[in-house]
Amino acid sequence: MAVTGPNGPMDAGTITQVDMQSMPADAFSGATAGDMAAMPADAMGGMTAPMMEGMPPHAMQGMDAPMMEAMPADAMGGMDADMMSAMPADAMGGMSADMMSAMPADAMGGMSGDMMSAMPADAMGGMDADMMSAMPAEAMTGMDAGTVSNMSPEAAGSMSSAQMEAMPPDAMGGAYADMLEALPQEALESMDMDMITSIPLEMVESVDWASVPPEAMEAGFAA
Repeated sequence: MAVTGPNGPMDAGTITQVDMQSMPADAFSGATAGDMAAMPADAMGGMTAPMMEGMPPHAMQGMDAPMMEAMPADAMGGMDADMMSAMPADAMGGMSADMMSAMPADAMGGMSGDMMSAMPADAMGGMDADMMSAMPAEAMTGMDAGTVSNMSPEAAGSMSSAQMEAMPPDAMGGAYADMLEALPQEALESMDMDMITSIPLEMVESVDWASVPPEAMEAGFAA
């Protein structure tokens, strides 16, 4: 199988952004991980959502961070959960907030903790409530203070108890007032003493302490 150009199969290593602009929507339907790895990163500047949607998930294994960074944000509209789960974690290093917001929410079902760790913190700003709801709890193991500080209150409002429990406690060092106020009760009830003591002191008044388990609150204030 191969990448298909307007005149037939093409050598992926020679494809340019200009070539991409004249390629059919199903150009990548036969692409392999090897084809993607061979493509020059800047050629991805011509990628579209229909092209991405037609790509088999396993081809995403050939993506890297420079390729991701070169891709137009709206191309991410063709992503799905299987493609996300097939993508190498370090490719997320090229993700931006605009790319994140362009992705279908259910694509986040393929997110992992390693992907979250590799993603630039500001890309988190593109995540909305539906994306948060679709994301596996395990993906939250890759959160840190930087990603939390870039999380929108809207996204925080969809956080589940399992997602909160999976998050490293020190990630709460990035918590801010609007985000804390938006957290649903089930997420607050899953906070433990380490999370509580990681919240910046000036933000503590934003926590709905009535929703935090008494034993965790007691330990948090004693620490």
